[in-house]
Amino acid sequence: MKRKILLPFALSTLAIFLNGCGGESAKINEDPTKGVGGVTENTSCDVTATDCLEFALDYPIAGLNFDCSTDTINHFATKLDGNVVTGACKVGDEVSFYIQGEGSRKIDLGTVKLKDISPIKLATPPRIRLIDIASAIVGKPPTTVSQSDDTVRVGMALVKIFQSLGLEREDNVIGDIQPTELTQEKKDELANISRDISSVELISGQYQEILEPWLNVGQMSDDEAFTLLKQLINLSGTAMWVAEQPLLLTGGAGTSSAVGLPDGFFGCNKDIYADCISSKQSNLLHSMGDFILLTDRQGYTFGYGRQWRGAATISGGVVQPPIVLTTKEKPKKIRLNAQNQWLNTVSNTINTNQPLRFSSTNNSSDDLVINQGKVMGDSTIVGTEDYYKEFLGLGKSVTIDNSHLGLWKQTIDSQTYKGTIDIYKLNPVSYLSKDIFKTEKNVKLNQNYIFPLYATLNFKFQDTNSPAVDLGIVIDENGDIRTDIKSNSTTTDMSGICGTVKSINTDGTITDSNDQTQYRIGTTGGTRFATSDSSVTVRMMLSNINLGALDGIYFGTNLGGISNAKINLHNLLAGQSNGINLSNFDNETVYWENGYARGLFTYITAYDKLTDTVKNQYTPPTDEERAIAKRYLGTVSIRVADQSIAECKSIKTKS
Repeated sequence: MKRKILLPFALSTLAIFLNGCGGESAKINEDPTKGVGGVTENTSCDVTATDCLEFALDYPIAGLNFDCSTDTINHFATKLDGNVVTGACKVGDEVSFYIQGEGSRKIDLGTVKLKDISPIKLATPPRIRLIDIASAIVGKPPTTVSQSDDTVRVGMALVKIFQSLGLEREDNVIGDIQPTELTQEKKDELANISRDISSVELISGQYQEILEPWLNVGQMSDDEAFTLLKQLINLSGTAMWVAEQPLLLTGGAGTSSAVGLPDGFFGCNKDIYADCISSKQSNLLHSMGDFILLTDRQGYTFGYGRQWRGAATISGGVVQPPIVLTTKEKPKKIRLNAQNQWLNTVSNTINTNQPLRFSSTNNSSDDLVINQGKVMGDSTIVGTEDYYKEFLGLGKSVTIDNSHLGLWKQTIDSQTYKGTIDIYKLNPVSYLSKDIFKTEKNVKLNQNYIFPLYATLNFKFQDTNSPAVDLGIVIDENGDIRTDIKSNSTTTDMSGICGTVKSINTDGTITDSNDQTQYRIGTTGGTRFATSDSSVTVRMMLSNINLGALDGIYFGTNLGGISNAKINLHNLLAGQSNGINLSNFDNETVYWENGYARGLFTYITAYDKLTDTVKNQYTPPTDEERAIAKRYLGTVSIRVADQSIAECKSIKTKS
């Protein structure tokens, strides 16, 4: 089967920065005692071609040498392009990474199989992580993310090398991820080491002594390297996770699976999935839904979705498309409280013993659980066998690993539902430039820094009868966003007094220094530079019942019609303590949306148009649901927190 470029429902923010790069590649010198010279090209193929796979590195190290297995003539090196470092080889290539100058001395960093990273070309270039390179060096992935694991220790060695290179160039401080470069001059200095570095030296730790004439890697401790490696692993999973309704599932007249299209988020109260569209089944109940989740830089995932449950529609002896359910049933909210163990971030598989768990009522036995699936191509969990084969370009007769398929289950109202799900990983994040994202760690003594930054968001509703609401937030030194709410808050004033972290609780919340609970609500995507614009992009998902009228609001997700968002710090960095504003990328007002409220609004609008006789066949909306439905859209702005409070100062000085 011919491989295709499959576009998920939204284009990634990262894809904006991943543009093809020009230049000429260097010729291989066939003399084995000679190295690689004049490398200026970071792609072995046209990145717009369907058989060319552009990739990004999770650690932004430019100048890293690599060879593509199908190109036996040229050598390449990674290149910083916008906010990411990229390279490209043919789809299915094996990529050999190394560090080498004009001389013969070489640091061998193993060979990564692109088919294990992404077997197909997608809209968003996949990431090759340091842990992937370490796995290639050792020959196996880590069995556990601990310092005793050989693969993890090699990953720590790579962290030490790249961090030390950046430290030498003053690109970064220890523990801060910033782009750095292996220059030709620096690589040429490898001639000063006594022997080559391979997996043996990286595993044993001998590399530190061997590299001493070239680079001092002893400035970073094992604990610091391990912490940063875990941070990189978390960073590779920081994204939006989206599941869609079964829009393409045609029902009993013919299934989307037969032609290899996604079935979305769908299931029923039968054990066999095919029976969900069989009119021969008695008491056939359908369940379908959608959701938007956000994973922050610390590895916590949170958000919510909508679910519709009810009797399947059968007409003329044929089960109708399940999407019909949205016209007959009210949406029910399914909420995902902060979780950080649901995905094995090394194998990219859902942890069956700690699955993704949505609450739909106050009774945990009613939870909807996504208990199986594997992220394919750094982008998608596929739910059905036919779509899996289409997605990977496999023939119909190929046997697949069914444990990779996305599955969910739920027992509620005396019924057990089971089904499949397609989940799309969208809009990954990048590093935060120290020139904008200034923290106490990455500035020098007596220099000013900004983060953690305390601020107040002001939410206005399109329903003029709904009063505006203030919400205190903090963008912490990691780039994640939490609430900061004072103890005497009201329904319209939830501003804060700038509490610091007292403890991190098992449910992912934080107890602050004022003994108030802080909720995770967002993260930063990256940094942006333009004239009079030094911004951090932000994405927020407010999903907690304690947030009152704000519960369910999201913005900055850059999905479909939902606007992007950035906080411009230009004036703040110039010394103006109140100098921040929130806008979209076109410097216009940021709009927020509430998907649950919009679902209720759609249902109620249709319900109110029905005759009284027909209304008796539907569940009437409650007064509370009618109130929520009015709050499906609005605008949001930002201001710094109260500068009269010492803990809230927006500009701080490192002492």
